[in-house]
Amino acid sequence: MMPAGTSHAGLRFVSQLFSYPEQLPVPADLPAGMAAEAGALMGEMVGVAAVRLQNEYVRLFVNALPEVPCPPYGSVYLEGSLMGETTLMVRGLYRKYGLEPAEMPDHIAVESEFLAWLQGLAVNDTAARQDFEHLLGHLQEWTGPFFDRVEQHDQLGCYRQSARLARAILNKHC
Repeated sequence: MMPAGTSHAGLRFVSQLFSYPEQLPVPADLPAGMAAEAGALMGEMVGVAAVRLQNEYVRLFVNALPEVPCPPYGSVYLEGSLMGETTLMVRGLYRKYGLEPAEMPDHIAVESEFLAWLQGLAVNDTAARQDFEHLLGHLQEWTGPFFDRVEQHDQLGCYRQSARLARAILNKHC
């Protein structure tokens, strides 16, 4: 039996929230009570110039001095460095299903997108269900501190709201 909670669309939305903002995320199929919050967030993001949103994304997640305030990689929070054992574990799961992401395997957007895809398989496949539950547990293990950092360091407010909404979506799976 699959975990109760948000559909794969919620996980896909989390992925979109923490992907480089070339276009705004499209909220769909979110749990009751979250659709309004997602709509408000989208309204806020539309009100920000695209270049400001992109600059804030880069500052928070990609490149800032003296260090990136919110690295979006699980291994940073679980092991204190990039490309640790957990990164290799996640990469192994992707490869098991014939996938090789362009981004680092333990990036929040990549893990969330893969989980959304895997959740569809897990409905009828026991091994996929076990992999889904394992990877979801991995994601939930490190995203709390990541979301805390985003809430602390975001200067626009959009990513702070994204962190709060993503935390609520992921908590629906518990």
